[in-house]
Amino acid sequence: MRKLKISRILILFVVLILVVTASVYCIRTFFRQDEIIEEKSYYDLDLFSMENGWMTYKDSSYKSLTGIDVSSHNQYIDWYSVKQDGIDFAMIRVGYRGAQEGILHEDAYFNTNMQAAIQNKIKVGAYFFSSAITEDEIDEEVNMVLNEIRNYKIDMPIVFDMEEFENGGRIDNLTQEQRTNLALRFCGKIKKAGYDPMIYGNMTWLYQNYDFEKISKYPIWLASYSSDCPMEDKFEMWQYSNIGQVNGIEGDVDINIYLQKK
Repeated sequence: MRKLKISRILILFVVLILVVTASVYCIRTFFRQDEIIEEKSYYDLDLFSMENGWMTYKDSSYKSLTGIDVSSHNQYIDWYSVKQDGIDFAMIRVGYRGAQEGILHEDAYFNTNMQAAIQNKIKVGAYFFSSAITEDEIDEEVNMVLNEIRNYKIDMPIVFDMEEFENGGRIDNLTQEQRTNLALRFCGKIKKAGYDPMIYGNMTWLYQNYDFEKISKYPIWLASYSSDCPMEDKFEMWQYSNIGQVNGIEGDVDINIYLQKK
């Protein structure tokens, strides 16, 4: 009888150890999952917030700049007023390739905008709206960009911008691989020329129309019109509004935040 009691006690003791071990494992697994979720985003997305109408990032290890991107659609701009309104940088369209006919067009306000922005001590970058479907066309676009920006001090990236057209366009039949290779070719040539390349796109375009793993070797300019950032991967610039109001610009304008590691 005594041996039976001892056996029961040992069994209970073993069961207790197993229960405690399982509980510890579950607790550690739970917190480890929380850590994985926490580490999933490149930035702490909770640190993005709106202040006085501009997006900010409350991380002391980063410096954030507020900027706009403009083209001939914005027409005449009073750049002095833009600077006084707190704008640090401007991404200015060099030109575009027609969605249907594929002809290159220079932005009619490019030089005016570049000169006035620089004169008012606003950092400048540039972007090209591409409809290229071949490597030769990419080379033409790069050559146009380099020729247009060569006389200016460029502080910000030079951006490859390819987007879906509402009424369709010549890029519609490109495969993901083709779009990716065209973007990479543009950026590679821009980098070789001594400038900082960047690729623009919304979440759908970046992850479905490009091979994101390949294009993310270059800085990303995210387009997502929201006060909540949806992107967990790294990006350098975020176009968070297309209805911004800035002194010196009539009508709506795109607003961006640019993040720099200190």
